[in-house]
Formats: sequence, structure tokens, C-alpha cells
Amino acid sequence: MKKAIKILVCSILVASTMAFSGCEEKDEKSVTNKEKLENLKLPLEKDGFIQLGIYFDGTKDGSTVKVVKDERIVNKEELIGETIIQELIKGPTVKSELKPVLPKETRLLSFSIKDNIAYVNLSKEAKINMSEAKEKSCLQSIAASLTQLSSIKKIKLTLENNDIDTIGGNFDVSKPFSKEGLTLLKK
Repeated sequence: MKKAIKILVCSILVASTMAFSGCEEKDEKSVTNKEKLENLKLPLEKDGFIQLGIYFDGTKDGSTVKVVKDERIVNKEELIGETIIQELIKGPTVKSELKPVLPKETRLLSFSIKDNIAYVNLSKEAKINMSEAKEKSCLQSIAASLTQLSSIKKIKLTLENNDIDTIGGNFDVSKPFSKEGLTLLKK
């Protein structure tokens, strides 16, 4: 159920991420994403957290239907960060001439933010041999995308809950990195 909530909130928030990153679309007859965003209201948002009501079966005897609300507080920037990684995995839009930075088979296993570091736990499919330029592009894309959020300064990648030295064979990701702070592996 928590995943369903994240998907719902992420869907709402992805429009804001796209609008702020300059990805809005417009035609003569429609309202722009930015204009839609101005009318968007999130459920009870305060201090970077969103309060959601999640409804569960509260039936006591099994013969009557009773749906009961369970309150949840979710970190807005973690939801947006998770959405950013999911969008990077999906790749560029169909009409775009841009290239994906992660294999399509990659899955995001977990995402959290602590002490200005985004902890991104990916599935093993994310680790493939890459040229130095391709890996640098991949890591810079991840860092540039996530550091749009004010609570993220660096990124720490893990695969299948395990620390890794590299994702593509060229750059050291054993420690948190930033867009400008990539270190080549010593060979």
C-alpha cells in the first residue's frame, strides 16, 4: 500500500519536477504544465512533508464493510527524488534525440535522503561496462537531476543493498559524489 501511495504522490509531483526543469509542453489550445502546476494543491503540505490519509479495511466481524483512514506523513523531497530516479530509468521521451543513462531493466530498490546525501539503491542491472564518457554522462545526469532538490548535495549509489566501487568500470562511486566531484578509478 505504501508503494501505491508513493506512486500516486509521485505522479502528482512529477509534473512539478518537469515544469521546474524546463520540460513543459505547450500548444495553442492547452494550458501549460506551469499553469496547471499553479492550480495544483497537495494534501496538507507543511515543512516539506505531506500528510496523506490511506484507507484500509476496518471491518471487525467480516460481514459489514468499514473503511478506516490511517494517517501517513511522507517526506516530499524523498518522493520527488524517487520519481527523478524512476524517470532516469525510463529514459528520455520518445520524441527526444537524447540517450538513456541507465539500462531499462534497472529497478530502483530504495531511495532516501540523510545529511544532504541521496542514497540510491539500484538493482544489479544498473552495473554494466561503459566507456569513460558514457559513465561520466550517467553519473553527472544522476547528480544533476537529484541536486535540483535543495536537500541533496551528493549521491551515494549501492546495488542490491551492497556498496560498490564503480557502476561502469571507470569512476569511483564507493563514496558519495557530486556532479563536479567525480573521481576516476585508479587502474
